[in-house]
Amino acid sequence: MKKTPKTLLILGSSRSNGNTRKVLDRLMELHDCDLIDLNDWQFSYYDYEHKNQDDDFIKIIDQVLKYEVLIFASPIYWYSMSAVMKTFFDRISDLLKIRKEEGRQLRGKTMLVISCNGDQEDYPSFATPFELSADYLGMKYAGYYHTWIENGKLAQATADTLQQLASELESLEVQE
Repeated sequence: MKKTPKTLLILGSSRSNGNTRKVLDRLMELHDCDLIDLNDWQFSYYDYEHKNQDDDFIKIIDQVLKYEVLIFASPIYWYSMSAVMKTFFDRISDLLKIRKEEGRQLRGKTMLVISCNGDQEDYPSFATPFELSADYLGMKYAGYYHTWIENGKLAQATADTLQQLASELESLEVQE
């Protein structure tokens, strides 16, 4: 039997209730998604000596691994992902070095990316680190969606993009 896969939104922003969160709130209205806000967790930068193993990173990963579809959402800061999102991605190195069993469980999962900024200016290179990471980890990269806010509200093009994304998420299937 086929079913719609469980979807997790991973928010990485300096403001938990900023514009990127507005975008995710709308997506959650359109599609059944859960949300992890990286600001709710305490985790540090990648450490070659792995002295940070008592922080929350593995607790986050334990949650992430319960989902088939992972949507990473970040504002565009200096043409790139937010610092907290970059720190999270750097820590994935733990899953390649000392937590390999968890790392292997990322294989086959689907990754999508949402960016947000204050206008329609898009930087396609924003998605490159996500796309390359998905490939390296054996994940399916399923696309990049740029969104923006105008006068404190979702731009019409953003609303349309989120409707399209929700439809695409509904059409994804996993084997039960």
